[in-house]
Amino acid sequence: MKELYHEEQKILSDYVGKVKNKDLSMDDAVGIAVHYKDLLDQSKVITRISDRLQKKLDHANQKIKSQNSEIQKKNAELENTIDQLDKMTVGKKASRIMFIIAIVVFISEEQFLAPVIQDFVGVDYLGLVILLIIAMIMKFLEGGLEKYFLKQTKKKILNQTTAEQKDQSLGKESGLSYFEGK
Repeated sequence: MKELYHEEQKILSDYVGKVKNKDLSMDDAVGIAVHYKDLLDQSKVITRISDRLQKKLDHANQKIKSQNSEIQKKNAELENTIDQLDKMTVGKKASRIMFIIAIVVFISEEQFLAPVIQDFVGVDYLGLVILLIIAMIMKFLEGGLEKYFLKQTKKKILNQTTAEQKDQSLGKESGLSYFEGK
């Protein structure tokens, strides 16, 4: 700043010195008035440029805010869609596992438990009641299995996100940039 206004400071010092010594002439007064007018004109131009730049900056900031808001909405929609897809995928996986277990349990019940019930108890419907109870237990276990798979999926995603953030922070800390070589 000192170098920027060095000439103006010199003119002012010379003028103040002449005022103190009472050595003012009309040429000095005209010279300082002309210089003042030039400075005033320059400050008007700078102010206009500054105002235009501020308007552009305000417009750009407003545009960034609206785009940021739009991005946040799209991120929320994307998260919701991903959650729904995860639930659907996890639900299918849990259903497949429970279906296989159900087949094994029902075949085992029919092969091993049904003959024992038939021989010792003699009630035909007891086997159906046991199958119904097993089916209800399987449905309950399927819900628990879905929750377990969802938690595992979320942990996996969080671990990936954390690893990516660490990688990014390491890149920033190292101070290396793609643009440094240019």
